[in-house]
Amino acid sequence: MDRLVYEAATSGDVGLFRRIQDGDELPDVLYKKTPKDNNVLHIAAEFKQIKFFNDIPLEYGSSLFWATNKKGDTPLHVAAKVGCVEVVEFLIEHARKSLHHMERGDEERGPADGESQNKLLQVKNSDNDTTLHLAVRYNHDEVAIRLMEADPQLCCFTNKANESPLFLAVRKGTPSIVHCILKAYESGVSPSFQGTNGLTALHAAVTQEQLKDKDVVEILVSKNRDLIKEVDGIGWTPLHYAAFTGNVEATQLLMESDSSASYIMDLSSKMSALHVAAYAGHTKVMEELIRYQPDTCDLVNSKGQTVLHSAILGGQGKVVNYILRTPKLTGLINEADEDGNTPLHIAVKYKKVEIISILTADRRVDKDAVNKKVSKAIDIFLGQNSEEQGTIDSPVLHQLGSCVGGPFFQQKISNDFNKPETSEKDTPGTSAIEHKRQSLQSASDQALKRLDTKLVVTTLIATVTFAAAVTPPGGFKSDGKSVLSEDTFFKVTFMLAIIAIYNESNPIRISSIEIATPESLIRYSIGGLLVAFFSATMAVMPERRRMLSLRTKPFTGQPPFDVVLNVIGGFAVALVSMHVIWTMHRKLRRNNRPGCQPCNFVKLWLKLWADAVRYSLISTSH
Repeated sequence: MDRLVYEAATSGDVGLFRRIQDGDELPDVLYKKTPKDNNVLHIAAEFKQIKFFNDIPLEYGSSLFWATNKKGDTPLHVAAKVGCVEVVEFLIEHARKSLHHMERGDEERGPADGESQNKLLQVKNSDNDTTLHLAVRYNHDEVAIRLMEADPQLCCFTNKANESPLFLAVRKGTPSIVHCILKAYESGVSPSFQGTNGLTALHAAVTQEQLKDKDVVEILVSKNRDLIKEVDGIGWTPLHYAAFTGNVEATQLLMESDSSASYIMDLSSKMSALHVAAYAGHTKVMEELIRYQPDTCDLVNSKGQTVLHSAILGGQGKVVNYILRTPKLTGLINEADEDGNTPLHIAVKYKKVEIISILTADRRVDKDAVNKKVSKAIDIFLGQNSEEQGTIDSPVLHQLGSCVGGPFFQQKISNDFNKPETSEKDTPGTSAIEHKRQSLQSASDQALKRLDTKLVVTTLIATVTFAAAVTPPGGFKSDGKSVLSEDTFFKVTFMLAIIAIYNESNPIRISSIEIATPESLIRYSIGGLLVAFFSATMAVMPERRRMLSLRTKPFTGQPPFDVVLNVIGGFAVALVSMHVIWTMHRKLRRNNRPGCQPCNFVKLWLKLWADAVRYSLISTSH
């Protein structure tokens, strides 16, 4: 295209037409095109130059109105896309008055006589978009309204993506265009509701926040009630989408119009709208669905799972609480799915810690229920964490109950003893066994690596504690007894050394089942050594120095070492002692054996602790 012609089209310079009429320019310059095949009217429409359209000579312009660019757009498509109402109105009016056509090649052949207006307005581009599609897509309300007034049939066309103008208007959230298109019913025209992948305009309407107060859903339902049960490509109805987005108003309207839609299940997982609402965490939507159809709470999906299972899978603790406190839903609390998994099984399986706490706090929840694999919820938890030695410290274990089921031990035995032997004549049928063997071997190797590190630490602890026993601080008397045998701090040192070495080989006993937890015991052992070191240091100090160290007062000028040592030692002694005493106390109360050796051990420990505290108080008072 000539530069002067292009600039005239972009700026609206009508002097170009006068020069053509005066013979200064050849008429052919008007038919030049850009690399996108745009002619002068495409360019003028893009830059909203209505003056250029008004002054173009009719004998030159008629054929230009029908020319398309590489995308199949006419100048009217371009004007609708940019939202130029003046150009759109001009082209509509020009089409109405056009009674003849000009031929300049097959692609530029214009329509004849009375068909000109509708032909022009209904032209589709390469995407099968009409001018109304473009006006709606780019939110040009006035242009869309003007096009609908000129040709109501425009709302019946869909593009290559199967999108109708009404669907686009709803999805874009423009209620003015929606109402304008629905007025086509007054002209005897039924607009298309179709959208992409089986969606309809009603599917889109219930998900649009900006349309909640515009009565769009109500109008769509009133115009076509069949849309309520229309399913999309995945089998979801508009009610499914209302439940998923938490649109309570739309849910109420849909249920009032046709409550049977709440029984429709989707195609893949057979989830009802109630399942979807539970999964998404919308309790108010659930209330509305149950209020209109109480028996929908009995619906199960393809795996036999209830809405409570669905809420747990979605991690919705709020919904779980709602179900637990709703009397109508009590029957769901322990209902199992096709695999025998109760809601508690599912919560443990998918590690929903918050929901496990909620369920286990309710006495109605059966913690001992077994699934079809004869596994309790606690068996699943321990099976998932069989390689995690810190499992015993998890609060989840205490919430799930004190009875560990047989499957946990069966799994441990299988992992530890039933190692598949490698056969030289493996067949394709043994590939699964070989895969299992490799996975077990990998888990075993990881456990051995962790064990190597723990052995180093425990060996160091054992070395230190045995050394403390055979070479006590202060030396020996001539009769072989320790010089500091009557010293309170020496007694504390010796008892803590015993605790440290005791923890090296003794598992913690929980709920009558011994489960080794090396991390916990090593921590206790190191804590005991720390306090033992502090006590040994105090034991070998001169009496006067010890009393000065114990008599720590702020701002008196004592060496910082004394202050820091007392603070660290005090905290360490308190923490370790309180934990040990409380554990022993619980064991003795549970066993109810006052004469047993652990009881004597606790009494001795309490006496030593009381002596140390009393000695510290006496020393400080002096």
